[in-house]
Amino acid sequence: MNFLASLLILLGTFSVISTRGLREEFTWSRISYDWPAGTPPRFGGGEISFPRGRYDRTTGRTTTRRSSTSRPTGSTTSRPDTNDAYYIYQNNIPMGANVWNEKLFITVPRRRVGVPSTLNYIWVNSSQHHNVPLKPYPDWESNSLEARGDKFVSVYRVAVDGCDRLWFVDTGRIETPGNPDQVQPIALVIMDLKTDRVLQRHVFNSSVLRSGTSLASVTVDVEDDKCGDAFAYIPDLGGFGLIVYSLREDRAWRLNHNYFSFEPVAGEFMVGGHRFQWNDGIFSIALSDLKSDGHRDAYFHSMAGFNQYRVSTRVLRNETLSTRSYHDTDFEHVGSRGPLSQTSSSDLHKTHGILFLGLVNQNALACWNIATPLSDISIVHKNDETMIYPSDVKVSGDTIVLLTNTMPVFLYGTLDYDRTNFRVWVESVDTAIRGTKCDKSRRSKS
Repeated sequence: MNFLASLLILLGTFSVISTRGLREEFTWSRISYDWPAGTPPRFGGGEISFPRGRYDRTTGRTTTRRSSTSRPTGSTTSRPDTNDAYYIYQNNIPMGANVWNEKLFITVPRRRVGVPSTLNYIWVNSSQHHNVPLKPYPDWESNSLEARGDKFVSVYRVAVDGCDRLWFVDTGRIETPGNPDQVQPIALVIMDLKTDRVLQRHVFNSSVLRSGTSLASVTVDVEDDKCGDAFAYIPDLGGFGLIVYSLREDRAWRLNHNYFSFEPVAGEFMVGGHRFQWNDGIFSIALSDLKSDGHRDAYFHSMAGFNQYRVSTRVLRNETLSTRSYHDTDFEHVGSRGPLSQTSSSDLHKTHGILFLGLVNQNALACWNIATPLSDISIVHKNDETMIYPSDVKVSGDTIVLLTNTMPVFLYGTLDYDRTNFRVWVESVDTAIRGTKCDKSRRSKS
Protein backbone atom coordinates (compact mmCIF):
# COMPACT_ATOMS: atom_id res chain seq x y z
CA MET A 1 0.00 0.00 0.00
CA ASN A 2 1.48 3.37 -0.98
CA PHE A 3 1.70 6.39 1.27
CA LEU A 4 -1.24 8.26 -0.34
CA ALA A 5 -3.53 5.26 -0.05
CA SER A 6 -2.59 4.90 3.60
CA LEU A 7 -3.34 8.57 4.15
CA LEU A 8 -6.83 8.24 2.67
CA ILE A 9 -7.57 5.29 4.93
CA LEU A 10 -6.13 7.22 7.85
CA LEU A 11 -8.62 10.03 7.43
CA GLY A 12 -11.36 7.52 8.07
CA THR A 13 -9.55 5.91 10.99
CA PHE A 14 -8.52 8.78 13.24
CA SER A 15 -10.92 11.28 14.71
CA VAL A 16 -9.72 14.65 13.42
CA ILE A 17 -11.63 17.37 15.22
CA SER A 18 -10.89 21.06 15.57
CA THR A 19 -9.20 21.32 18.96
CA ARG A 20 -7.10 23.90 20.73
CA GLY A 21 -4.21 21.46 20.93
CA LEU A 22 -0.88 22.42 22.51
CA ARG A 23 1.04 25.66 22.71
CA GLU A 24 4.70 26.26 21.95
CA GLU A 25 6.44 27.09 25.20
CA PHE A 26 10.14 26.97 24.27
CA THR A 27 11.78 26.91 20.85
CA TRP A 28 15.31 26.66 19.48
CA SER A 29 16.82 27.14 16.05
CA ARG A 30 20.07 25.68 17.42
CA ILE A 31 21.12 24.42 20.81
CA SER A 32 23.56 26.51 22.85
CA TYR A 33 24.72 26.31 26.44
CA ASP A 34 25.10 28.51 29.48
CA TRP A 35 28.89 28.57 29.14
CA PRO A 36 31.19 29.59 31.95
CA ALA A 37 32.90 32.84 31.09
CA GLY A 38 35.55 32.76 28.39
CA THR A 39 35.93 29.41 26.66
CA PRO A 40 33.92 26.21 27.20
CA PRO A 41 34.77 24.41 30.45
CA ARG A 42 37.49 21.79 30.33
CA PHE A 43 38.37 19.31 33.02
CA GLY A 44 41.73 17.58 32.97
CA GLY A 45 42.66 14.05 33.96
CA GLY A 46 40.12 12.00 32.00
CA GLU A 47 41.24 9.26 29.63
CA ILE A 48 38.47 10.00 27.11
CA SER A 49 38.23 13.44 25.60
CA PHE A 50 37.74 15.36 22.42
CA PRO A 51 40.82 17.58 22.15
CA ARG A 52 40.07 21.08 21.07
CA GLY A 53 40.80 21.51 17.41
CA ARG A 54 39.35 22.05 14.00
CA TYR A 55 36.62 19.63 13.03
CA ASP A 56 36.24 18.63 9.36
CA ARG A 57 32.58 17.79 8.76
CA THR A 58 33.46 16.08 5.49
CA THR A 59 35.96 13.58 6.91
CA GLY A 60 34.65 13.57 10.48
CA ARG A 61 38.17 14.06 11.78
CA THR A 62 39.65 16.55 14.18
CA THR A 63 43.02 18.27 13.84
CA THR A 64 44.09 18.86 17.41
CA ARG A 65 45.98 21.71 18.98
CA ARG A 66 47.29 22.38 22.43
CA SER A 67 44.85 24.02 24.80
CA SER A 68 44.77 25.16 28.38
CA THR A 69 43.28 22.81 30.97
CA SER A 70 42.45 25.58 33.40
CA ARG A 71 38.84 25.89 34.51
CA PRO A 72 37.32 29.29 33.79
CA THR A 73 35.14 30.86 36.40
CA GLY A 74 32.07 33.01 36.16
CA SER A 75 29.21 32.52 33.70
CA THR A 76 27.90 33.86 30.46
CA THR A 77 24.75 32.94 28.59
CA SER A 78 26.18 32.94 25.10
CA ARG A 79 29.20 31.93 23.09
CA PRO A 80 29.97 32.55 19.41
CA ASP A 81 29.33 29.58 17.14
CA THR A 82 32.55 27.74 16.37
CA ASN A 83 33.78 24.75 14.43
CA ASP A 84 35.44 23.43 17.59
CA ALA A 85 35.26 19.65 18.15
CA TYR A 86 34.11 20.33 21.72
CA TYR A 87 30.98 22.11 20.54
CA ILE A 88 29.44 21.67 17.10
CA TYR A 89 25.96 23.12 17.20
CA GLN A 90 24.85 21.11 14.17
CA ASN A 91 25.34 17.90 16.18
CA ASN A 92 23.27 18.95 19.20
CA ILE A 93 19.78 17.48 18.79
CA PRO A 94 17.49 17.46 21.86
CA MET A 95 15.65 14.17 22.36
CA GLY A 96 13.91 14.30 25.73
CA ALA A 97 12.00 16.71 27.96
CA ASN A 98 10.53 16.39 31.44
CA VAL A 99 9.57 18.66 34.32
CA TRP A 100 10.32 18.75 38.03
CA ASN A 101 9.24 21.83 39.99
CA GLU A 102 10.76 24.81 38.15
CA LYS A 103 13.22 22.77 36.09
CA LEU A 104 12.55 21.65 32.53
CA PHE A 105 15.04 18.91 31.72
CA ILE A 106 16.34 18.74 28.14
CA THR A 107 18.54 15.82 27.07
CA VAL A 108 21.00 15.94 24.18
CA PRO A 109 22.44 12.47 23.52
CA ARG A 110 25.91 12.25 22.05
CA ARG A 111 24.92 10.94 18.64
CA ARG A 112 27.91 12.77 17.17
CA VAL A 113 30.99 14.57 18.47
CA GLY A 114 30.64 18.17 19.60
CA VAL A 115 27.99 17.71 22.31
CA PRO A 116 29.40 19.33 25.48
CA SER A 117 26.61 18.27 27.86
CA THR A 118 24.01 15.50 27.59
CA LEU A 119 21.83 16.13 30.67
CA ASN A 120 20.58 19.71 30.95
CA TYR A 121 17.78 21.94 32.18
CA ILE A 122 16.29 25.38 31.81
CA TRP A 123 14.05 27.28 34.19
CA VAL A 124 10.35 26.89 33.48
CA ASN A 125 9.70 30.51 34.46
CA SER A 126 12.41 31.88 32.15
CA SER A 127 11.50 35.21 30.56
CA GLN A 128 13.30 34.02 27.42
CA HIS A 129 11.45 31.45 25.33
CA HIS A 130 13.53 31.18 22.16
CA ASN A 131 17.07 29.79 22.04
CA VAL A 132 17.35 29.56 25.81
CA PRO A 133 20.89 28.33 26.65
CA LEU A 134 20.88 24.92 28.33
CA LYS A 135 22.37 24.52 31.79
CA PRO A 136 24.19 21.21 32.43
CA TYR A 137 22.65 19.18 35.25
CA PRO A 138 23.78 18.99 37.92
CA ASP A 139 26.94 20.74 36.68
CA TRP A 140 29.48 20.92 33.89
CA GLU A 141 31.90 18.42 35.36
CA SER A 142 29.29 15.64 35.61
CA ASN A 143 28.69 15.98 31.87
CA SER A 144 32.29 16.39 30.79
CA LEU A 145 33.97 13.51 28.98
CA GLU A 146 37.22 14.67 30.56
CA ALA A 147 35.96 14.40 34.14
CA ARG A 148 37.50 11.80 36.41
CA GLY A 149 35.44 8.75 37.33
CA ASP A 150 31.83 8.19 36.33
CA LYS A 151 30.34 10.84 34.09
CA PHE A 152 27.18 11.32 32.06
CA VAL A 153 27.99 10.32 28.50
CA SER A 154 24.74 10.03 26.56
CA VAL A 155 21.17 10.31 27.85
CA TYR A 156 18.08 10.10 25.65
CA ARG A 157 15.09 10.56 27.95
CA VAL A 158 14.49 10.94 31.68
CA ALA A 159 11.75 9.97 34.11
CA VAL A 160 10.72 11.87 37.24
CA ASP A 161 8.96 9.95 40.02
CA GLY A 162 6.77 11.06 42.92
CA CYS A 163 9.70 10.66 45.32
CA ASP A 164 11.59 13.59 43.76
CA ARG A 165 14.03 11.38 41.89
CA LEU A 166 15.36 11.57 38.36
CA TRP A 167 15.85 8.27 36.49
CA PHE A 168 17.69 7.77 33.23
CA VAL A 169 19.78 5.32 31.25
CA ASP A 170 23.26 6.52 30.35
CA THR A 171 24.17 4.55 27.23
CA GLY A 172 27.83 5.40 27.86
CA ARG A 173 28.28 5.55 24.10
CA ILE A 174 29.24 8.22 21.61
CA GLU A 175 27.41 7.19 18.44
CA THR A 176 29.63 8.69 15.78
CA PRO A 177 28.54 6.98 12.53
CA GLY A 178 31.10 4.39 11.53
CA ASN A 179 33.19 5.04 14.63
CA PRO A 180 31.13 4.50 17.82
CA ASP A 181 32.96 4.75 21.12
CA GLN A 182 31.78 2.96 24.28
CA VAL A 183 33.22 5.34 26.88
CA GLN A 184 31.78 3.54 29.90
CA PRO A 185 29.29 0.70 30.58
CA ILE A 186 25.54 1.14 30.07
CA ALA A 187 24.00 2.11 33.39
CA LEU A 188 20.74 3.12 35.03
CA VAL A 189 21.24 6.28 37.09
CA ILE A 190 18.94 7.54 39.86
CA MET A 191 19.40 11.04 41.26
CA ASP A 192 17.96 12.91 44.22
CA LEU A 193 16.48 16.06 42.71
CA LYS A 194 16.52 17.86 46.05
CA THR A 195 20.26 17.42 46.57
CA ASP A 196 21.38 16.95 42.93
CA ARG A 197 23.31 13.85 43.99
CA VAL A 198 23.47 10.39 42.43
CA LEU A 199 21.66 7.90 44.65
CA GLN A 200 22.26 4.80 42.58
CA ARG A 201 24.19 3.81 39.50
CA HIS A 202 23.37 0.30 38.34
CA VAL A 203 25.69 -1.02 35.64
CA PHE A 204 23.79 -3.56 33.56
CA ASN A 205 25.15 -7.07 33.44
CA SER A 206 25.89 -8.40 29.96
CA SER A 207 23.19 -11.07 30.49
CA VAL A 208 20.42 -8.47 30.05
CA LEU A 209 21.99 -6.83 27.00
CA ARG A 210 22.18 -7.86 23.35
CA SER A 211 24.49 -6.91 20.48
CA GLY A 212 21.85 -4.51 19.13
CA THR A 213 20.73 -3.15 22.50
CA SER A 214 19.44 0.42 22.46
CA LEU A 215 17.98 1.82 25.69
CA ALA A 216 16.38 5.19 24.99
CA SER A 217 13.70 5.55 27.68
CA VAL A 218 12.75 4.46 31.18
CA THR A 219 9.41 4.30 33.01
CA VAL A 220 9.22 4.20 36.81
CA ASP A 221 6.62 2.17 38.70
CA VAL A 222 6.36 3.36 42.29
CA GLU A 223 3.84 4.48 44.89
CA ASP A 224 4.70 7.77 46.55
CA ASP A 225 4.64 6.25 50.04
CA LYS A 226 6.77 3.24 49.03
CA CYS A 227 9.79 4.91 47.46
CA GLY A 228 12.12 2.01 48.24
CA ASP A 229 9.97 -0.47 46.31
CA ALA A 230 10.34 1.18 42.91
CA PHE A 231 10.71 -0.71 39.64
CA ALA A 232 12.00 0.62 36.35
CA TYR A 233 10.91 -0.67 32.93
CA ILE A 234 13.43 -0.08 30.16
CA PRO A 235 12.52 -0.99 26.56
CA ASP A 236 15.31 -2.36 24.38
CA LEU A 237 14.19 -1.05 21.01
CA GLY A 238 17.15 -2.51 19.15
CA GLY A 239 17.39 -5.85 20.98
CA PHE A 240 13.59 -6.35 21.06
CA GLY A 241 13.28 -6.99 24.77
CA LEU A 242 12.33 -5.36 28.07
CA ILE A 243 14.63 -4.87 31.06
CA VAL A 244 13.09 -4.69 34.53
CA TYR A 245 15.04 -3.21 37.44
CA SER A 246 14.17 -3.61 41.12
CA LEU A 247 15.50 -0.79 43.29
CA ARG A 248 15.14 -2.73 46.53
CA GLU A 249 17.13 -5.68 45.15
CA ASP A 250 19.40 -3.54 42.97
CA ARG A 251 18.89 -6.23 40.37
CA ALA A 252 17.84 -6.27 36.72
CA TRP A 253 16.40 -9.01 34.53
CA ARG A 254 15.33 -9.28 30.92
CA LEU A 255 12.16 -10.63 29.39
CA ASN A 256 11.41 -11.44 25.80
CA HIS A 257 8.19 -11.64 23.81
CA ASN A 258 7.23 -11.55 20.14
CA TYR A 259 5.24 -8.37 20.79
CA PHE A 260 8.51 -6.53 21.47
CA SER A 261 9.71 -6.87 17.88
CA PHE A 262 9.07 -4.53 14.96
CA GLU A 263 6.28 -5.21 12.47
CA PRO A 264 7.72 -5.67 8.95
CA VAL A 265 4.73 -4.00 7.26
CA ALA A 266 5.08 -0.91 9.48
CA GLY A 267 8.69 -0.03 8.76
CA GLU A 268 8.01 2.58 6.05
CA PHE A 269 8.22 6.22 7.10
CA MET A 270 7.87 9.54 5.31
CA VAL A 271 8.68 12.46 7.56
CA GLY A 272 9.87 15.96 6.71
CA GLY A 273 9.99 15.12 3.02
CA HIS A 274 12.23 12.08 3.53
CA ARG A 275 11.31 8.44 2.93
CA PHE A 276 13.14 5.82 4.99
CA GLN A 277 12.82 2.48 6.72
CA TRP A 278 13.20 1.91 10.45
CA ASN A 279 13.01 -1.34 12.39
CA ASP A 280 12.76 -0.07 15.98
CA GLY A 281 10.97 -2.46 18.31
CA ILE A 282 9.37 -1.79 21.70
CA PHE A 283 9.83 1.92 22.28
CA SER A 284 8.09 3.11 25.43
CA ILE A 285 6.04 1.95 28.43
CA ALA A 286 3.05 3.86 29.80
CA LEU A 287 1.48 2.88 33.14
CA SER A 288 -2.15 3.01 34.19
CA ASP A 289 -3.34 3.92 37.66
CA LEU A 290 -3.36 1.19 40.30
CA LYS A 291 -6.09 -1.40 39.74
CA SER A 292 -8.05 -3.32 42.35
CA ASP A 293 -5.35 -6.02 42.49
CA GLY A 294 -2.71 -3.44 43.49
CA HIS A 295 -0.93 -3.52 40.12
CA ARG A 296 -1.01 -1.45 36.95
CA ASP A 297 -1.39 -2.15 33.26
CA ALA A 298 1.72 -1.41 31.23
CA TYR A 299 0.84 -0.24 27.70
CA PHE A 300 3.51 -0.60 25.04
CA HIS A 301 4.13 -0.60 21.30
CA SER A 302 6.90 -0.88 18.75
CA MET A 303 8.05 2.25 16.92
CA ALA A 304 7.81 0.34 13.63
CA GLY A 305 4.36 -0.96 14.39
CA PHE A 306 0.63 -0.24 14.25
CA ASN A 307 -0.49 -2.34 17.23
CA GLN A 308 -1.03 -1.60 20.89
CA TYR A 309 -0.36 -4.10 23.68
CA ARG A 310 -0.53 -4.32 27.45
CA VAL A 311 0.68 -6.51 30.30
CA SER A 312 0.09 -6.34 34.04
CA THR A 313 2.95 -5.13 36.22
CA ARG A 314 2.13 -8.15 38.38
CA VAL A 315 4.00 -10.11 35.71
CA LEU A 316 6.79 -7.60 35.14
CA ARG A 317 7.65 -7.20 38.83
CA ASN A 318 7.96 -10.96 39.36
CA GLU A 319 11.25 -12.21 37.91
CA THR A 320 10.04 -15.81 37.80
CA LEU A 321 6.82 -14.97 35.99
CA SER A 322 8.33 -12.45 33.61
CA THR A 323 11.27 -14.59 32.50
CA ARG A 324 9.43 -17.86 31.86
CA SER A 325 9.59 -19.13 28.29
CA TYR A 326 5.82 -19.25 27.70
CA HIS A 327 3.58 -16.43 28.85
CA ASP A 328 0.19 -17.85 27.88
CA THR A 329 -2.27 -14.93 28.22
CA ASP A 330 -0.02 -12.60 30.23
CA PHE A 331 0.40 -10.26 27.27
CA GLU A 332 -2.70 -8.83 25.58
CA HIS A 333 -3.10 -7.48 22.07
CA VAL A 334 -5.31 -4.43 22.57
CA GLY A 335 -5.76 -3.78 18.85
CA SER A 336 -4.47 -1.87 15.84
CA ARG A 337 -4.26 1.91 15.82
CA GLY A 338 -4.53 1.91 12.02
CA PRO A 339 -2.22 2.87 9.13
CA LEU A 340 0.44 5.56 9.58
CA SER A 341 0.11 5.27 13.35
CA GLN A 342 3.77 4.47 14.06
CA THR A 343 4.41 5.85 17.53
CA SER A 344 7.54 7.06 19.27
CA SER A 345 7.06 8.01 22.90
CA SER A 346 3.84 7.71 24.91
CA ASP A 347 2.63 8.50 28.40
CA LEU A 348 -0.58 8.08 30.34
CA HIS A 349 -2.52 10.57 32.45
CA LYS A 350 -3.49 8.15 35.20
CA THR A 351 -6.36 10.13 36.71
CA HIS A 352 -8.30 10.39 33.45
CA GLY A 353 -6.95 7.21 31.89
CA ILE A 354 -5.80 9.09 28.78
CA LEU A 355 -2.89 7.69 26.78
CA PHE A 356 -0.97 10.25 24.72
CA LEU A 357 1.01 9.04 21.70
CA GLY A 358 3.54 10.77 19.45
CA LEU A 359 2.56 9.82 15.89
CA VAL A 360 5.79 9.96 13.88
CA ASN A 361 4.35 9.49 10.39
CA GLN A 362 1.69 12.12 11.01
CA ASN A 363 3.66 14.85 12.78
CA ALA A 364 1.01 14.72 15.46
CA LEU A 365 0.09 14.02 19.06
CA ALA A 366 -2.86 11.65 19.57
CA CYS A 367 -4.90 10.61 22.59
CA TRP A 368 -6.89 7.55 23.54
CA ASN A 369 -9.09 6.91 26.57
CA ILE A 370 -8.08 3.42 27.67
CA ALA A 371 -11.63 2.74 28.89
CA THR A 372 -12.94 3.03 25.31
CA PRO A 373 -12.30 1.07 22.10
CA LEU A 374 -8.94 1.78 20.46
CA SER A 375 -10.88 3.03 17.45
CA ASP A 376 -11.68 6.13 19.50
CA ILE A 377 -8.10 7.39 19.16
CA SER A 378 -8.12 11.11 18.33
CA ILE A 379 -5.67 13.71 17.06
CA VAL A 380 -4.87 16.33 19.69
CA HIS A 381 -2.50 18.45 17.60
CA LYS A 382 -1.01 18.03 14.15
CA ASN A 383 1.26 20.26 12.07
CA ASP A 384 3.43 19.11 9.18
CA GLU A 385 5.76 22.11 9.55
CA THR A 386 6.17 22.70 13.26
CA MET A 387 5.54 19.26 14.81
CA ILE A 388 7.98 17.12 12.84
CA TYR A 389 9.06 14.09 14.86
CA PRO A 390 7.43 13.97 18.31
CA SER A 391 10.46 12.59 20.15
CA ASP A 392 9.26 12.63 23.76
CA VAL A 393 5.83 12.67 25.36
CA LYS A 394 5.48 13.19 29.10
CA VAL A 395 2.58 13.76 31.46
CA SER A 396 3.68 15.81 34.46
CA GLY A 397 0.86 16.13 36.96
CA ASP A 398 -2.04 17.41 34.88
CA THR A 399 0.16 18.85 32.13
CA ILE A 400 1.20 17.29 28.85
CA VAL A 401 4.78 18.03 27.71
CA LEU A 402 5.90 17.23 24.16
CA LEU A 403 9.31 17.68 22.54
CA THR A 404 9.58 17.72 18.73
CA ASN A 405 12.99 17.86 17.07
CA THR A 406 12.81 17.41 13.26
CA MET A 407 15.22 14.49 13.61
CA PRO A 408 14.58 12.77 10.21
CA VAL A 409 15.65 15.97 8.47
CA PHE A 410 18.82 15.97 10.60
CA LEU A 411 19.51 12.34 9.67
CA TYR A 412 18.61 12.34 5.98
CA GLY A 413 18.80 15.98 4.92
CA THR A 414 20.09 19.28 6.25
CA LEU A 415 18.54 21.40 8.97
CA ASP A 416 18.33 25.15 8.47
CA TYR A 417 19.71 26.48 11.74
CA ASP A 418 18.33 29.94 11.06
CA ARG A 419 14.80 28.53 11.42
CA THR A 420 13.13 27.00 14.45
CA ASN A 421 13.91 23.27 14.58
CA PHE A 422 13.25 22.19 18.16
CA ARG A 423 10.15 22.84 20.24
CA VAL A 424 8.74 22.05 23.66
CA TRP A 425 4.95 22.12 23.65
CA VAL A 426 2.80 22.18 26.79
CA GLU A 427 -0.83 22.33 27.77
CA SER A 428 -3.10 21.13 30.55
CA VAL A 429 -4.50 17.68 29.85
CA ASP A 430 -8.10 18.91 30.05
CA THR A 431 -7.49 21.70 27.55
CA ALA A 432 -5.47 19.49 25.20
CA ILE A 433 -8.18 16.83 24.85
CA ARG A 434 -11.13 19.23 24.74
CA GLY A 435 -13.36 18.37 21.80
CA THR A 436 -11.70 14.99 21.12
CA LYS A 437 -13.14 11.55 21.82
CA CYS A 438 -10.89 11.49 24.89
CA ASP A 439 -12.97 14.29 26.41
CA LYS A 440 -15.45 12.74 28.87
CA SER A 441 -17.63 15.83 28.85
CA ARG A 442 -17.98 15.57 25.07
CA ARG A 443 -18.90 11.88 25.25
CA SER A 444 -21.50 12.49 27.96
CA LYS A 445 -23.30 15.00 25.72
CA SER A 446 -23.37 12.73 22.67
